Amino acid sequence: NYIWTLGFNERESSPDLSHLVLVEPWGFAARPDVKERWVPIWIKIFGAAMNPFNPLGPLRLAGPLGPLLLQLLRADFKQKYASVFEDDTVSDYIYHVNAQMASGETAFKNMTVPYAWPQHPMMDRVEMISPIDHIVFPFKTPHNHLFLSNSFKVIQGAGHYIFADQSEDFNQAVLKICNNFRHIINGEEYNQ
Repeated sequence: NYIWTLGFNERESSPDLSHLVLVEPWGFAARPDVKERWVPIWIKIFGAAMNPFNPLGPLRLAGPLGPLLLQLLRADFKQKYASVFEDDTVSDYIYHVNAQMASGETAFKNMTVPYAWPQHPMMDRVEMISPIDHIVFPFKTPHNHLFLSNSFKVIQGAGHYIFADQSEDFNQAVLKICNNFRHIINGEEYNQ
């Protein structure tokens, strides 16, 4: 979403795009004040030692053992998508996508400061985005009041992978947003 929003900013305002749903908008929030957050020294040392490397480098170094390593370290992937896939499809997919050249990781690393916070948060530049009628964050942020004039849906029990952690609730929330926008475009009232 971060890269897409930056690219969108450079284009002329499109009459075809009036609503934007940011499902996982990494890069909007600024890093919290370091003085407020205590980080154990071992994490700081580990982070400094790993800094020269791409985060998924060990996965690539594992070679053919990479899929097994991923399944052991991130068994939650299989659980998150168990309603859709009964086998290792998701972890195999994640492995094969990330076993390739690390261009995405390198770009991400170049856009971040320690602990994966953005170097240049979008909240500092969001007013530069071409006008969009509605921007929706389907999760609570300290900045929701800047974008939402009505209300937003809190999806209980969802973590970083909101679309997988509570897929039914997430899909229903997105359908409701789409239906609401469709009625707004048609000038109709919509309450559901």
